[in-house]
Amino acid sequence: MKKSVSLITALILLVQFSGCSSTSSPDDVVLDVTDEKLFVWNGLNHWYFWQDDVADLADNRFRNNSEFNTYLNRFNNEESLFNQLLHRDDNFSWLIQDYKVHEEARLGISKSFGFRFGLLRESPDNSRVFGYVRYVVPDSPADIAGLKRGDLFNGINGQILTVDNYQNQLNDETYALMMARVTDYVPSPRKYTVESLDKEIHVTAVNLQENPIHRSKVIETETSRVGYLMYNSFRFNFHDDLNERFREFKNVGIDDLVIDLRYNGGGTLVTSALLASLISGISSDEIFAELIHGSKRESRNNTFEFLDSVPVYDDEGNFSRNDPINSLRMNRLYVLTSRNSASASEVLINGLLPFGTEIILIGEVTAGKDEGSITVYDAPSSGYSPRNEEQRAKINPNHMRAMQPIIFKIFNKERADYPNGFFPAFQIREFDFLENLPELGDPNEPLLSVALNHIKGDGFPAVAKTYVEDYPEFIFDSADTGVLQDEIYLLPGDF
Repeated sequence: MKKSVSLITALILLVQFSGCSSTSSPDDVVLDVTDEKLFVWNGLNHWYFWQDDVADLADNRFRNNSEFNTYLNRFNNEESLFNQLLHRDDNFSWLIQDYKVHEEARLGISKSFGFRFGLLRESPDNSRVFGYVRYVVPDSPADIAGLKRGDLFNGINGQILTVDNYQNQLNDETYALMMARVTDYVPSPRKYTVESLDKEIHVTAVNLQENPIHRSKVIETETSRVGYLMYNSFRFNFHDDLNERFREFKNVGIDDLVIDLRYNGGGTLVTSALLASLISGISSDEIFAELIHGSKRESRNNTFEFLDSVPVYDDEGNFSRNDPINSLRMNRLYVLTSRNSASASEVLINGLLPFGTEIILIGEVTAGKDEGSITVYDAPSSGYSPRNEEQRAKINPNHMRAMQPIIFKIFNKERADYPNGFFPAFQIREFDFLENLPELGDPNEPLLSVALNHIKGDGFPAVAKTYVEDYPEFIFDSADTGVLQDEIYLLPGDF
């Protein structure tokens, strides 16, 4: 399917059925439930991938409005109803609190301190927790305050962090980070010795737009020129910047390419197809992905091709133009991964596999999210532009809820998917190196250095760090507090 996408985010409005339309033999009882509950049931009944497997979502589930009333009013709120209706295999659909905040997040705009961090448990012998900075957004409050990747902290706002209090401490919009350092590390059983420093760093959250291209550079090795791209989200409103970075790689004449997706939880399918096309130069006649919907919406099943041009959007999310594409035609690709690499990141890997591209993964097993979603609103039309004020005015004004239900499974040209994620050729975790964690893009950074040594012909290290797939000592990723979750979603022109 050729794309000429001209609208913002995945935004498909639900046909807002009346209660009668959801029943096979409606009676005269007036529906007496909240708009939010009606929206949740109708939205999942209409779009949900597993609709025909969830008994309470069946079209003939209720004989009349009285039964429908009774069922919906069993639930205290729309969130408990939503959770009850999810299929047992669904780990990724979610209910949106405020669709306006959600829309801004899709453009990379959110209230943020400007740094991403992880929290780990010091030791199984105590309840103390400490944080490490994964990366800092340029010109953000965290950057201005002097935070850098690898910085550690063990307290916030005067409170030492523990497994019991860390969630409450993270709720504030101003942090006084109590800085720390690791003085000793034992890998098995895993124990960190953390020492407090007499230092605090103060940051306050602001509305911030983050460029998903955190870093791009060319690294000169003894044998080759290596392009490195740290890419943190598949955002459609940064396509022109992504194309420009590949123009720079192309002009330099790189020999190898490393794409760092360790923090990339997904984004738009069109952006994943664009990155795959920039890497490979595969013909736009070839299938990048195939989307299979649930039985109720199987007429929407379609294919998604590689791109031969770059669809560019403005900062408001409106389509602007198609630009010439700066494809590299790489035959080999290194991808740095973690368990946070999900959705559109995995589609990129999966979509390239049938075409002979050698893909070498370094890091951790990816998330295994082979499903996609759309944003569903409570409005009377399924064909709508969120920038069209006339249409936008028809959204139910009584609440700000929307939802992000899974509506399709995604496969590559060979009908292969990845429910268990992709396993790396070499397993390594960055938080095994917290005594000295270099900046992203530094040739000595642990994951990147493994890739560079392999490119030079040195192979992988003879002994990997001890690898445990389920590691309870890592207890929190700051991205989990964000508006968006691991996802791959469609733009209106994509279906």
